[in-house]
Amino acid sequence: MFSQLKTEKFWRRLIFIGLLALIIIIFSQRVQFTASDLGRHLANGQIVFQDHRVLFTNFYSYTEPDQAFINHHWLSGVIFYGVYRLGGFAALSVFNILLILGAFILAFNFARRKIGFYLAGLLSLPVIFLLSERVEIRPEIISYLFIIVSWVIIDKVGETKKYRHLWWLVLLSAFWVNIHIYFFIGLALLGFKAAAEFLPPFIRTAGEWRVRLIAGWQAAKPWARTLIFAALAGLLNPNTWRGLIYPFNIFRNYGYEIAENKSIFYLQSLMINHNFAIFKWLLFLLLLSFLVYYFKNKRLSWFVSFTALFFAALALFASRNLSLFGLVALLIISHNLSAVYHYLRDARPALLFVWRRQLPPYLTGLTLLIIIIAIPYLLTDYNRQGSFIKTESGWGLVTGSIDSVTFFKEHRLAGPIFNNYDLGSALAFWLYPQERVFVDNRPEAYRNEFFTAVYKPLQSDPAAWRKYSAQYQFQTVYFGYHDSTPWAQQFLRRILQDPDWALVYFDRQTVILVNQKTGDPDTLKNAMDVWAFRTRWRELAQQSDIKNKLQLAYLAQADGQPDLAAETYQEILFAQPNNRQALAAFGYLYAAAADAASQRRAISYLQRALEAGYRLPGVYDAMGLAAWQLRDYQKAEAAWHSALRLDSGDASALYYLKQIDYLRSQGKLPSAD
Repeated sequence: MFSQLKTEKFWRRLIFIGLLALIIIIFSQRVQFTASDLGRHLANGQIVFQDHRVLFTNFYSYTEPDQAFINHHWLSGVIFYGVYRLGGFAALSVFNILLILGAFILAFNFARRKIGFYLAGLLSLPVIFLLSERVEIRPEIISYLFIIVSWVIIDKVGETKKYRHLWWLVLLSAFWVNIHIYFFIGLALLGFKAAAEFLPPFIRTAGEWRVRLIAGWQAAKPWARTLIFAALAGLLNPNTWRGLIYPFNIFRNYGYEIAENKSIFYLQSLMINHNFAIFKWLLFLLLLSFLVYYFKNKRLSWFVSFTALFFAALALFASRNLSLFGLVALLIISHNLSAVYHYLRDARPALLFVWRRQLPPYLTGLTLLIIIIAIPYLLTDYNRQGSFIKTESGWGLVTGSIDSVTFFKEHRLAGPIFNNYDLGSALAFWLYPQERVFVDNRPEAYRNEFFTAVYKPLQSDPAAWRKYSAQYQFQTVYFGYHDSTPWAQQFLRRILQDPDWALVYFDRQTVILVNQKTGDPDTLKNAMDVWAFRTRWRELAQQSDIKNKLQLAYLAQADGQPDLAAETYQEILFAQPNNRQALAAFGYLYAAAADAASQRRAISYLQRALEAGYRLPGVYDAMGLAAWQLRDYQKAEAAWHSALRLDSGDASALYYLKQIDYLRSQGKLPSAD
């Protein structure tokens, strides 16, 4: 018996270590510093005690420096900067891993107590993969930990009725409100618990409304009182009541749409993301667990129901909340299955042998098998499809992150700088106070009109560029070319061909151009001609992984050198014949040509991309255009209908199909039959 227990403990430890290993692998991704928020957080931590204006104004921008801004995450910047001073960017990566491990371990232990170790381990697997949606070093990872801590405290106090422990939530609120805007979730959980305690006596008590209200209040009083004090503690931030209500106001001045704030139903037509499918399965399991809970208890838990609706709504509203939903789903599903689990385990002697002797080995084997398959899959994922591992494996920054700013400083380049949205945060850390940025990745820190009337037109409209270039007297263009927005792509192609601007530097992430008329003559001597570009490009391509090769290929196309892009796609497909991104990119490249042979090649590569799983409306749209150029109208029409099956609102497909209907009505095309 002792030997059996010892063996079981060994397998449990092995599973638990395997789960933690999966998390560590997923979160051991280097920081894409030129496209993340981390630079601004570090700058906040460095500056906040020197200049308090960073708490209240758009501090880093020269375009709208006096725009009011509520810096709701300043304290996380202080924490991050302290860690950075201790051990650099690698220490920040480790710190991020420790935070997510802490949140997961708390959630797993809760699930283990509710449904047993083995079911908790199996349920944790999809949750861990869903965590890959948000691995960057962000303040919200601290919120993840605080949310799980809040849940655990609320659950424990609900069981023990030791209400004095609720004061920890008041203290947590005072700290949390300065860490991250998700502090309101802690208040929401307390509100849900107060409502859940209030409703049953209010509904069951007979008599007048006043009697029922008193009965409900008596039950909810400890929770409501804690909620009130926690909200008052939330006033302990530099912006006081404005900071407390900021979660309800942040989107009132949010003039720039970003992918992480979009619903998965919008994004799934633009990208291939396996986490969307995992989220849908977890949402299904969550709903199923409520059915099981109701079948067993003939009622629903008000608190758990409110919480589930809240977090499901957050995840459905914005993809940035998918990971958070996964962690909370682990708690809720475990809670809902708890009663059935204990009933089957303890109340059915006939099942006892199966439950305690036969089921654990099967669950152990299944969980370990998934872990054993998942670990090598994740370790090689980045160099294959990048489904869950999006950047280089390791700690710290991706290769070459600081090369561009080293060039900038060594060559004594100067502003005013025009930079794009993604790069602003890194520049705030690298260049302040010597230079301020044109824009950074805080939409709420700028007027809506700045993005709609200045930032976007400046990139997409040559006349707007000339106007604002003269107004702001741009000396340097410092641009992150991973920016996939239409206006950024248009701008990059145009500025690289603009004779008034000289390309003096590029790497795997950024380009730097200097004004030909006002730039330093010594710097302009380093301007790249075609052969200098090609030499530098090939040097970088030889040292790059597949993802960076694809980005460099895009840069080559923007610079008017598609042969370099084709060279890269061929190299990638030689090593990985079914690389869907390279296949699609090759198809787009050929589709841009005018001759029939190129259009046929485009269709071939786009079809291979679809067969490799790259089923996106844009691929079908491009295939339809290529078929149209070849006068294969039926194939073009079929491709555009396929695009609409994936996204009924696809503007390109709708436009071209409308044109087909018009031409057919005029007798200029054969009928669909």
